[in-house]
Amino acid sequence: MKRTIYLQKLGELDRNILEKLKKRLKRALKDFVDAVEIALEEFNLSDSDFDSSRKQYDASSILNKLVTFKESENRFRTLGIIDTDIFTGSYRFVFGVAKTPLKCVSKYSGVAIISLSRLREEFYDRPENIKLFELRTLKEAIHEIGHTFGLDHCNNYCIMKFSNHLGDTDNKPPEFCERCLKELKNFLKKTN
Repeated sequence: MKRTIYLQKLGELDRNILEKLKKRLKRALKDFVDAVEIALEEFNLSDSDFDSSRKQYDASSILNKLVTFKESENRFRTLGIIDTDIFTGSYRFVFGVAKTPLKCVSKYSGVAIISLSRLREEFYDRPENIKLFELRTLKEAIHEIGHTFGLDHCNNYCIMKFSNHLGDTDNKPPEFCERCLKELKNFLKKTN
């Protein structure tokens, strides 16, 4: 199977964001994937995924539907991108979520979602900063894709460091530490 990451638009989203992310992800993950493509199929959000009292979408519900959708397409990895706020479980909000594989390779391991809303300066009533937004988007995309490759959160100076707030995202690099890099390479060897 060709190692292609598909960027899946979830709801309304500026295609220009997908194009830029595609280019940057392809460069960042060139040693691990063959291609990054924008999925052409439509994936519609459901009213049942929206919690009106929270004014947020339930990321777990969307992720489960995306797994089913992805499996029918037989894709290597799918990264859903949503431009509204999301939550999961007891977390008030999340920047992203992923289906992580078990110790063995699972057919359900290749799906993740990131939300763009809290990555924007405007969300916090600050002036727009496109470059910072694009870097945050890239970091969250790499982080969630890392989870689909079996990587856990990391305490090193690493893209896999947990982001409890936006400052955590800003303070981590857009690449894997040596330990996570080794784990990633081992995971990909097993899936060949």
